[in-house]
Amino acid sequence: MIDFSEPFDVIVVGAGAAGLATANRAVDLGARVLLLEKGDAVGGSAALSAGILWTAPNVDVLRRIQPDGDPVIGPLVVKGYEQAVEDVRAAGVSVSDEWLDHLEWGRACKINILDLFAKWTAKVDGSSGGVLTKVSNVDLILDEGRVAGVAFVHNGVNRTALGKAAVLATGGFQGDPELKQKFIGNGADDVAVRSNPHSVGDGFRLGTAAGGAASRHLSGFYGHTLPSPLPVSPEVFLRMTLYFSAYGIVVNRLGRRFTDESLGDEVSNQFVVRQPGQRGVLIWDDEVQQKRALAVPYPSGMALNRHAEATALGARTAETDTLEELMDVIAGWGVDRAGLATTLENYQQASVGESVALDAPLPANPSPLKTGPFRAIEIQPCITIPFGGLRVDGDSQVLDRDNNPVPGLFAAGADAGGAQDLRYVGGLVFGFVFGRRAADAALAQTSGMLDGGRLVSAS
Repeated sequence: MIDFSEPFDVIVVGAGAAGLATANRAVDLGARVLLLEKGDAVGGSAALSAGILWTAPNVDVLRRIQPDGDPVIGPLVVKGYEQAVEDVRAAGVSVSDEWLDHLEWGRACKINILDLFAKWTAKVDGSSGGVLTKVSNVDLILDEGRVAGVAFVHNGVNRTALGKAAVLATGGFQGDPELKQKFIGNGADDVAVRSNPHSVGDGFRLGTAAGGAASRHLSGFYGHTLPSPLPVSPEVFLRMTLYFSAYGIVVNRLGRRFTDESLGDEVSNQFVVRQPGQRGVLIWDDEVQQKRALAVPYPSGMALNRHAEATALGARTAETDTLEELMDVIAGWGVDRAGLATTLENYQQASVGESVALDAPLPANPSPLKTGPFRAIEIQPCITIPFGGLRVDGDSQVLDRDNNPVPGLFAAGADAGGAQDLRYVGGLVFGFVFGRRAADAALAQTSGMLDGGRLVSAS
C-alpha cells in the first residue's frame, strides 16, 4: 500500500521506457518515487518494440544524419549511450553483442526489453514509493508557479500526491487525431498508429498548461511504412515493416517519386502522409528481393518474404515478369500509368549517368529495376512517436516560451521534443538517457524541499 500522507521526491507520469528509466534511477539515488501509468500494464510503446537500443556512434555521424537536430540534446544521447547499456546490464538483463552498421551507420545492441521493465517495476514497487496502473484524469498541482504534485483518479478514487518534482513521460501524442492534424499537417489525423494506444498527448497538454512551451520539429515523426490496405496492429507492424524500401523505388498516385529512398523507410514514411490519398507504391526487382527484402533487417530481426505475407493478408501487391505488366497492375490501384512510366524511365536513365529531370534526388546507390520478376506493394504511413513535444534543456527540464525552466517540471522520452527532425537516431536510448538525466536533475534541484510543510494546489 502506497502512503500518500507524505510527499514524494519524484512523481513520474507514464511508465514506458523513459518513465521506468526515470523511476529506476531515482530509486537508486534513494528517492521516494511514485510512478503512474494510464494503461493496464507498464511498458508503453517500448514494450511492443524489438528491443533494439541504438543511436549514432559519434557526434560527427549524428550531425551528418541530423544536421538540424537539437545541438545539445542529440550529442548528450550519443554520449549517454554506453551508460544506458550499463544500466540495462546492472538490472541483470541480457544485452547482445554490439553491431556497428545498424541502418548502415548506427551502433546497436538488442536487449530483453520485457525483462528489463519487469525488473525496474519490481524495484520501484519494492521501494518506499510504488507503481500504479489504470490511472486517469491526471492534473498537475501548482503552487506559485511551481509543480508541487499531481491529482489523479485510481480505481474510481480521487487522489492527491504531493511531490518535489514531476516528470512527464507519457509517450507522445501519436494517438491523438487533433494534435497530429495540428502539428504534422492536414490529413495526419487518421494516420495509423504503430505503437500503444494510450499516448494521446497527455504529457504535452499537462506541460503546456503548466507554462511549458512546444519544441521545434513538431511536424516530424518516426514510423515505418506498412502494406495497404491492412489494419495496423502489433502483430502486423512487428512482422510487416518494409525496411527494405530504402533499396526500392517509391512513387505516389501520380506515378512520381517524392523522396530519396536511400534516406530510409522512416523518411519515406513521413513523406507518404503528404501524398495524394496518403498512399504510395513500393517497387523493386528480384535482385533487391534476394539481397534485401528476404534478408534480416538487423541482427535478430525476422527474415520473411513480406511480399508473400502481404499478399496473403489481402494487401495490394503485384509480381510480374515485365515492367510493362507491373505498371498495368499498379495503374489498377489508381496510379497514373503515364506518370509512372516516365518516372521509371527517367530513373533508369539517371542511374547510368544520363542527365534527366527527376522529381526527387537519385539515391547514391540506385536500384534501376534490372532483373525480373518485379514486385510492388501499395504502402501506407504509420506513426510510432512524434519528434515534437515539450521544449526541454539538456537536463530534461521543461522550458517556457522565454526558455526559462518551469520549476519542478521535467519531461523525457517522446514527451520531450526537438532533438530529432527528418531522420531517426533512436527511440529507447532517448528514454533511457534522459530518464536518468531527469532523475538526477530533479533530485539535485529539489534536495531539502518540502521539509516541514505541505504545498497546496494553486486551483
